[in-house]
Amino acid sequence: MRKFTTLAVALLTAGSLASAQTPIQMNQGGAQLYQPAAPFTDPANVPADLARIDAALNNTRSFSGRFAQYGADGTLSQGQIYLQRPGKLRFEYDAPSPMLIVSDGVTLVQQDKALETFDRVPLSATPLNYFLKENVNLANDTEVIGLLKSPVTWQVTARDGSGEMDGAITMVFDAQTLSLKEWIIADSFGGQTRVMLSNLEYNPRLDPRLFILREDSDRRDRRRR
Repeated sequence: MRKFTTLAVALLTAGSLASAQTPIQMNQGGAQLYQPAAPFTDPANVPADLARIDAALNNTRSFSGRFAQYGADGTLSQGQIYLQRPGKLRFEYDAPSPMLIVSDGVTLVQQDKALETFDRVPLSATPLNYFLKENVNLANDTEVIGLLKSPVTWQVTARDGSGEMDGAITMVFDAQTLSLKEWIIADSFGGQTRVMLSNLEYNPRLDPRLFILREDSDRRDRRRR
């Protein structure tokens, strides 16, 4: 499988994080980078805090809005995001990017429209699966290795507790509403991909066709033109 050059790099080659992360500096694209910090700021309340985060995620069945993606090389890509739990996700990249990433709940597919290629990976093999499940339970489904709380954000870092999937994801929530604001995934070379969300509409009715991407139907559409 060829190496992906967009968001899927982080999804497929995420490296393990030793602890939770906290922002300290800016990369070339203007996004804050993260470095290891104290993994828990409020250890006694971690179970209760995770239960609150679970409830907030489970109450969000869908959303749509904008995303800004800062790559490990400092590049910036933007576009439209659609999410519907369980498991469905769509990243529509703004031009001139030729990329489209869609999860139908089982498989994550990246389409490169310029190269006319489709690359696939099981959603369960990506860290995004942690917060796209039908019923999110971070304490049971993951190994939580950090929970940093500030007056502005809560940052939760989790990885696969079974050890079958290498990698970890840091999810950043608004401290007041516990709405998901962004996530950061580190690759095995120490690079980081950061996805920031904005202009979100919560629990809209989304067209099911947003989460379908079939290579055969796309080719038929091109032949009709």
